[in-house]
Amino acid sequence: MIELFLVKPSYMMAIPVSTVTWSGQRYQAARKLEANILYSDTGLHFYQQVIEGDTVLFKWKGNELFRGTVFNRSRSKSGMLTLTAYDMLQYFLENKDIYNFSGKRLDEILLRMCKDFEVPHGSFVNTKEKVGKIIDQETPLYDIALRAMIDTHKASKRKFHIYSRLGKIHLTELKAQDIQWVLEVGNNVIDYTYNTSIEETVTRVKVASGEGSKTVTAVVTDEEGKKQFGVLQHYEKVSETLSKSALIKKGKEILNEKKGVKKKLDLEALGIESVTSGNAIYAIIDDIRVKKTMYIDTDVHTFDRNKHTMNLSLIETNDFPEMEELTSSSSSGSSTSTGATGGSPKAQEVVTLAKSYVGRLKYDFGGKNIARGSGDCSGFTKFIYKKVGIDIGDGTANQVKRGKKVGVNEAQPGDLVFFKGTYRTGVSHVGIVTKPGYCVSLGSSGCKEHGYLRSNNTYWGPKFMQINRVL
Repeated sequence: MIELFLVKPSYMMAIPVSTVTWSGQRYQAARKLEANILYSDTGLHFYQQVIEGDTVLFKWKGNELFRGTVFNRSRSKSGMLTLTAYDMLQYFLENKDIYNFSGKRLDEILLRMCKDFEVPHGSFVNTKEKVGKIIDQETPLYDIALRAMIDTHKASKRKFHIYSRLGKIHLTELKAQDIQWVLEVGNNVIDYTYNTSIEETVTRVKVASGEGSKTVTAVVTDEEGKKQFGVLQHYEKVSETLSKSALIKKGKEILNEKKGVKKKLDLEALGIESVTSGNAIYAIIDDIRVKKTMYIDTDVHTFDRNKHTMNLSLIETNDFPEMEELTSSSSSGSSTSTGATGGSPKAQEVVTLAKSYVGRLKYDFGGKNIARGSGDCSGFTKFIYKKVGIDIGDGTANQVKRGKKVGVNEAQPGDLVFFKGTYRTGVSHVGIVTKPGYCVSLGSSGCKEHGYLRSNNTYWGPKFMQINRVL
């Protein structure tokens, strides 16, 4: 049932494989394929025939599920032979550029980037809204596309999605699914884990605009949530000048997103090829009184000979991730998007890199594979610093020894901020300062920008430990 082919310009060659995993995550661009080649003289022969940059095609029961480019090959001492390939959207992650997309539509932006970087594509539907900006700082193509998708949704309430199929990038409008696959315990669900948490819950939002005596603030409260969980405040200073009523409206939008108990459901189920990240399913689990539509955040499909299973992480909404505005000289008149002052050019580069991963990483305790979409807090900070030529070592216990400790009021963009007592005594978490009082870190709920002071974050503030300056 598993068929993997090496695709050359003049021929296709079947590759003998034992298992294949095919995976993806919402707003992480490329889908990934890992194939374990049967270890034998024949298998080794085929492994040696495939090289980085080759195209591979994967079929299951005769249907093509994946076509992409080989990026990695590995061979272990035990003889395990593995190929790792990504679909065409990987080129949107790997490549960066600056652009003047002012007045351009989402489809026009995608078409220009595909042509510039010779990425195969289908025809793109006219998305109508002119959302393009001047991008005057080197930015990953996928971030440019995602920002355009978010802005199109804000302008028109239409949600678009880019994906790779049959070796080409496509653009489609996401609409409510009339038909959803039902995943039910006792039917096709093998196992599940259900998590509920208020670690990221907010019961009060305080929003401020302006400076000094001209500062305007608004407070919006979830009275029911406050009564049950206490005061859990989110503070946000907006860069634009807003009226009291506009601040209240913004506060309500933030509160609606962040209030209530956060729920996550992980399922192992019999495999269904069309059940992939970003799509909806209908979950029925009587034990925990779940009977509703949920959205697939991550999916890992495993094909082992004639068996197909899938592991899914499900969430309640399919909202776009939080994302900073991209650098735009037409809106900011500045060459930096950090919104902060101080720090060397290299420090500003660290901040820009760190913020580019907000909403795009999955937490994996002890993991270091940030480039492929997952890792932990110290793996993230090490990866970002290494991008600018600085090795800060592995683990928070080592990283806290790097650089020199500075006072909390001296914090600058690019500094490391450490926390203690999150899951053990002593230093246990690390992030990168984006502006005084705020940092980007990779935690259990993903890569986010958040406050680190008691005054702006009720969870991280009490756990703040120190600031270290490495650059």
